[in-house]
Amino acid sequence: MSGGRYNSASGDYSMVAGGGGLLSSCGNKAFSHYTAILGGQENLAGDPERRYRTVGESSTISGGYANNTSGFNASVTGGTGNTASDDYATVSGGSGNEASGESSSVSGGRYNLASGQHASVSGGAFNEGRGNSASVGGGEYNLASGGSASVSGGDHNTASGSSASVSGGSTNTASGTNASVSGGSGNTAASMNTSISGGYNRSTSTSVYWRAGDLWLNTSAQRPGCTELDIEGAGGAP
Repeated sequence: MSGGRYNSASGDYSMVAGGGGLLSSCGNKAFSHYTAILGGQENLAGDPERRYRTVGESSTISGGYANNTSGFNASVTGGTGNTASDDYATVSGGSGNEASGESSSVSGGRYNLASGQHASVSGGAFNEGRGNSASVGGGEYNLASGGSASVSGGDHNTASGSSASVSGGSTNTASGTNASVSGGSGNTAASMNTSISGGYNRSTSTSVYWRAGDLWLNTSAQRPGCTELDIEGAGGAP
C-alpha cells in the first residue's frame, strides 16, 4: 500500500496507491489477489461480499467513487458507483453503470448495462446491450437484445433481431434478422432483411422489404412469376 488514508490491500500482491478519506468508511479496499486501486474513495477491487479473494482477481480501479470490480481482469477507470462484474469487463466512467457480460464494456453515461458477451454501451442513460456483441451508442431507454444488434441513439428503441439495427427516433423496433429502422416513431421492422427509413407507426410484413413514405410490395412473394414491383400510395411508379 503506497499512500492515502484508511486504505487497505488485503489480497495477495494487491495494492492501493492513494486516495481514501478522513473516515474509515471512505477508504479504498483491494480485497482480492493481484488487485490494484490507484485512487479515489470507497472503491472495492474484489468480491463485493468480501468472502472469496479469487473473485475479481487481477482487477483494477483507477479512481472515482464507490466503484467495484468483481470479474477476473476487470477494470473501472473512474466515475461513481460503476461495476465491472464479469471477466475482462470494463467501465470507463459515468455513474451507476455496469458491465456484467464477459468482455463487455460501458464507456460512460448513467445507469447503462452491458450484459451480453462482448456487448457495449457508449453512453446515454438507462440503455442496455443485452445480446452477444450487441451495442448501444447513446440515447435513453434503448435495448439491443439480438446478437450483433445495434441501437445508435434515440429513446425507447429496441433491436431484438439478430444483426438488426435502429439508428434513432423513438419507440422503434427492429425484430427481424438483419432488419433495420432508420428513424421516425413507433415503427416496426419485423421480417428478415426488411427496412423502414422513417415515418410514424409503419410496419413491415413478409411481403414488404422497404418502406418509407409509400409502401413498396414484393409482389413476387404473392404472385409466382411476377417480377415487377408495385407501389401502393401516391408516389407513383419509380
